[in-house]
Amino acid sequence: MSPSMTQQLPHPDDLSNEELAAQAQAWRRLALRGDRGARAPAHAYETALRERVRATMAAELIANATAGPAPKRPWWRRLWPLSTEQRISS
Repeated sequence: MSPSMTQQLPHPDDLSNEELAAQAQAWRRLALRGDRGARAPAHAYETALRERVRATMAAELIANATAGPAPKRPWWRRLWPLSTEQRISS
């Protein structure tokens, strides 16, 4: 049993994204080496990290969606682009 396992684990909410990623990676490394007691902390930290990433991505998508879509060109403009004269006058 490693000495780090006898200590109280930090709660994922108390860690920054970088610290949380480091904890998840360290515990997963221990679990992959065969330490059965490291499986649960590795899973907990990885789950918390995924939830944070999803929340961040969702917030960005919502912010981009509220900005409004870019105006679309009519489909036929791809076939018949504006002539040089029309580009200058518009």
